[in-house]
Amino acid sequence: MDNLSIGVDIATSLAILGAFVSWTLDNHRQRRMAREVGINDQARAIAVTKVQETTIQLSKDFNSMITNAGKIERRLNRLWKQDGVDAVQRHIEQNDDYLEEVGEYLQAFKDEVSRYYESCHVHKYLLFPVLGSLPEGDGMVASIKSDFDDIARCHDEINSGYAHLLRELEGAVKIAGKLSKVDEQDPEHAALKKKLVNAVSSIAYDPDYKEFIHYFIPDGQEEAFYREYDNREIQDQELSGVVIGNLYGTLIKRPARAQAMCLLLARQSIQRTRTECKEVLCSLSAVASVLLSRNEESTLSAEIAKLKSDDFFALDREIR
Repeated sequence: MDNLSIGVDIATSLAILGAFVSWTLDNHRQRRMAREVGINDQARAIAVTKVQETTIQLSKDFNSMITNAGKIERRLNRLWKQDGVDAVQRHIEQNDDYLEEVGEYLQAFKDEVSRYYESCHVHKYLLFPVLGSLPEGDGMVASIKSDFDDIARCHDEINSGYAHLLRELEGAVKIAGKLSKVDEQDPEHAALKKKLVNAVSSIAYDPDYKEFIHYFIPDGQEEAFYREYDNREIQDQELSGVVIGNLYGTLIKRPARAQAMCLLLARQSIQRTRTECKEVLCSLSAVASVLLSRNEESTLSAEIAKLKSDDFFALDREIR
């Protein structure tokens, strides 16, 4: 009987000890989980702060950009609605200061895009590591990085594109103007003609002006001419002569036409850039929303789509 009592006491002691050990381990696990939750919450709070700081700075840069873009777009939009490229051409012909004015606005817009672009790259070194520390952060980083890459492409397009083309056309138009006033028998005529052909060829074979030169390529010959872009070598002398001749003739007979076409293409480039920059703000706002909501059923892609919609930021319909 005594042995039975001792066995019971030992079993009871072991059960108590086991319960204590289990309680201790469970308590330790709960504290660890609470600590991990606290760390995760702290990381999310820091991430939200960094996202909001980036959004605020880029929003300021975006607003400055839109101000300069509007100075270019409003008039061109009005003219386009009136009579397309013809109305823009007439406006250039009737307003001597317009091209200089729009050139200054375009330069200011370029500067603002550069500022926005630089802000993106400054903030990514703070933003990406913080987001990457979260369980769902890799997808957020990938989404924002993709948007930043789009801004880089727009930045390069604006900096090497139509602002430069506008200046090159201005120089070619001046040469064409002098040429039209010089008699063919004058020795200066041949020199000016060669100078204009060189200026036109420089424009025709610059890959950055591909959209512009498209209008001077005979229908159906686009691919053949673009192959010469890729090869950087004139293989089809006849086709090249036609393209260069078309632009040459336009600069002689209707110089404002070529400049009007350039401005309308610049307008499209501005609109693309503006949309891409606003898309970055939509994505950052979506990241902040997902971090704050902590709704596991809410995906980042769905939140971005929602904020781009007309119910929120109307990416495709509203400028700001």
